[in-house]
Amino acid sequence: MKAQRDPISKQLEMAILVGNIKPRERLVEMELSSRFKGSRFMIRKAIQELARKGLVEMIPHKGARVVDPPLEQIEDMFTVRLNLELLAADLMIKNLTREKLNEIKRVQKEYRAAVLASDFEEMIAKNEAFHQTLYSAMKNDFLHEVLDKVKNVTFSVRYNTYFLPGRRESSTKDHEAMIDALARRDAAKLRAVVESSLKFPMTVFFARKTSPSNGPGT
Repeated sequence: MKAQRDPISKQLEMAILVGNIKPRERLVEMELSSRFKGSRFMIRKAIQELARKGLVEMIPHKGARVVDPPLEQIEDMFTVRLNLELLAADLMIKNLTREKLNEIKRVQKEYRAAVLASDFEEMIAKNEAFHQTLYSAMKNDFLHEVLDKVKNVTFSVRYNTYFLPGRRESSTKDHEAMIDALARRDAAKLRAVVESSLKFPMTVFFARKTSPSNGPGT
């Protein structure tokens, strides 16, 4: 993937998603301007866009940083996301078209190729594309927007599982199971796969955050 062809906001978003810019890290306009070869105005606009999407938070008198909610808020946020994702699954089953199913399959093929090639940045990009395509199958723009925001705010949960051995392969299997459930119009199976795929990173996140070696909230 050629990041230099992407808008500054997309380059910055990808840097966050792949872990080059980490949760809680401050976003300094001058540094980012040099890094991404853009004006400070462009950087400021990119930061504002990512703040609207939930990946960045603005701290009064301190500037912007990548989101990393307090531990005590994460579980509440996750509960909201899980219920929204299950609602989304029902709407996908109800409103899915043959054309949209074929599009989901095409994006999944691209994701699988990125995994096989061990192209981490492309894998992250195609994973995002896969879920965005799933959301578009709902035909509910408001829920799509809310889900994006909740998913991004809990970004640090996903980040904790990116580099686990076997995670790429299990993610591929989850995607395939979702596609199979959609093709069969099997709402119960789709809901089960969605719930299982969301609970795994949450379990890992809390295990790491509360382990004696790390201490709570580290």
